[in-house]
Amino acid sequence: MIETSLALRRVVRIPTLIVLAVAAVATLSACASLDAFQRQAIFRPSKDVGRTPAEFNASFEDVWLQVGNGNENRVHAWWIPAPAGATKSAPAALYLHGAGFGISANLPRIMKLRDEGFSVLAIDYRGFGKSDGQLPSEQSAAEDASAAWAELTRRAPNSKRYIYGHSLGGAIAIDLAAKPEAKNAAGLVVESSFTSVREMQQFTAYKWIPLAAVQTQYFDSVAKAPTLCMPTLFMHGSNDYRIPTDVAKKLFDAAPEPKRWLLVDGARHIDIPTRFTSQWSAALNDFLKLGATTTAQSRTTCQRNA
Repeated sequence: MIETSLALRRVVRIPTLIVLAVAAVATLSACASLDAFQRQAIFRPSKDVGRTPAEFNASFEDVWLQVGNGNENRVHAWWIPAPAGATKSAPAALYLHGAGFGISANLPRIMKLRDEGFSVLAIDYRGFGKSDGQLPSEQSAAEDASAAWAELTRRAPNSKRYIYGHSLGGAIAIDLAAKPEAKNAAGLVVESSFTSVREMQQFTAYKWIPLAAVQTQYFDSVAKAPTLCMPTLFMHGSNDYRIPTDVAKKLFDAAPEPKRWLLVDGARHIDIPTRFTSQWSAALNDFLKLGATTTAQSRTTCQRNA
């Protein structure tokens, strides 16, 4: 009788273990699917490489950055030197693009920076353009930005170096600027960006999802903004159809001084540099002067929570 009871227990235990194993696999699979869904929804990566700086009669160099080890870890970038006649100390900018479109589609915006006298290093995150990979993540984009900043520092050691991020690229730019490795940046420009994925969810078709329980991608810029230790320029369009003005203003309010705010009347999400060039240029040049007057002492006293 005892032997029979033990045998029955074993019989019951084996299916139970199988069910638990299947449930664990299903849970992991569901989590992986939710992660991939979030990454796809946030980045919307594009492999388009239709245009190059040559269309703008600009000299440029294809740059390949190795991020980490192994295959599928190369980041493609363009190094676009400042216009002919610029000094070796001309300012340099790392350009970080937003979601949906890589550096090829962003060329008109990138070339506006060059027209202002900047040398520009523009990167495609892994999953975009010619870069390796298929689906970026918050972590991989941060790694790509860090590698690009090191490359910009190497190429323009005597220049004032700036970080410029548009939309999602603004969140990636803030993340980079808040790190010790970017402490020597002359300034940060954040165009048409947002506070956090959590806050932006309410403006999407997915606002019904209980994000807190499944979230893997955060881009919590509003939490990082108070740790910034450099001059920052925030730009936004009054007719931005993706990110409400009050969200962008909340991000600006979270950042410490010195900082500047530009609200461009009539501008939408992507057209401040290209359709409102004079306002954009004036704000940018005023900002460069702000960076020039920021003292080393003010940076030293800034409390960085790295």
